[in-house]
Amino acid sequence: MNKSILFFFLAIFTVQFNSMNAQSFGIMTYNIRLDVKSDGVNQWENRREGVVSLIKNHKPDIFGIQEGLPHQVEYLSNHLKDYTMIGEGRDGGKKGEYSAIYYHHNKVKFLKTETFWLSETPKKPSIGWDAALNRIATVGVFKIMNSAKKMVIYNSHFDHMGESARENSAQLILNHIIENGYSKNAVVVMGDFNAEPDDAPILLLSKNLDDTFSSTFSNNPTGTFNGFQLDSNLAKRIDYIFTKNIEVVQFKHIHKKLPNGLWPSDHFPVFVTIKEFQY
Repeated sequence: MNKSILFFFLAIFTVQFNSMNAQSFGIMTYNIRLDVKSDGVNQWENRREGVVSLIKNHKPDIFGIQEGLPHQVEYLSNHLKDYTMIGEGRDGGKKGEYSAIYYHHNKVKFLKTETFWLSETPKKPSIGWDAALNRIATVGVFKIMNSAKKMVIYNSHFDHMGESARENSAQLILNHIIENGYSKNAVVVMGDFNAEPDDAPILLLSKNLDDTFSSTFSNNPTGTFNGFQLDSNLAKRIDYIFTKNIEVVQFKHIHKKLPNGLWPSDHFPVFVTIKEFQY
C-alpha cells in the first residue's frame, strides 16, 4: 500500500479513536419542588410531565433532585426508563424528601452508594445544629463505561433556616470527601444549598472545590430560584454544581417554561457538561 494512503487511514483512525475516548457527560441538579396542594396551579400533578420532558430533552447522564417525596421519585423512575435511582428519604428508608441521584445505566456503572445526615450524628436520621429539619447528603460512586475512571457524586439540600447548619453541612461534606479518600477522584458536589455566593457555606465550598458557575457561565439569568413568580428578576442563585479534578466545558441554567407559560418548578435546573477527568 502507498505510504501516503497508509498515513491517511492511520490519521483517520487516530481521530476517531480519540473522539471515542474524549467522552463528554452531562450532569444536572434540579430542585423539583415537593408536592403540596397550597401550590395551586403549580402543584406537582400539573408540572410532572413537564419535568420529565425537560430531563429527556437535555439528556443528563447523571442528575440529582431535591425535595422529591416518595411518590414523586416513583413517578420519575417510572417515566425515565433509561435511569436508575439511588438514595433514601431524609427520615430514613422511603420516608420524607429525597435528595436522589439518577444515573443513565448505559453510560455509567454504579459501584456503591451511601446516605448520611447533615448533623452531629450523620449515621442516623437526625437534625443538625440549628436546622429546622432533617437534612441528608446522598453519595454515589460510579465508573465511567469503557474506562477505569471513577466519579463520586454528592447531592444535597441544605437547611432553609439554620445558618450554622448550612456552614457545618458544607464542612461535613468536605470532610467526607477527604476521609473516604475521594480527593483523587473526579468529584461533584451539587444541590440546593439555600445560600447565595457570598454566604459562608458557599465561600467554604468555593475555597476547596471549583464553582462551575464562576469559570464557565455563559447565559442568563444568573439566579436559580423563581418562586413560581413569572415576573421575578431571577437573580437569587442558591443551586450549585461544584467539581474537583474535572474539566467543565459548558454551564447553563435551564429556564424554559411549560407550554401553559408556567415554570416546571420554583427552581431552575443547573446543567454542566464535563469532558475530562484528571487524577
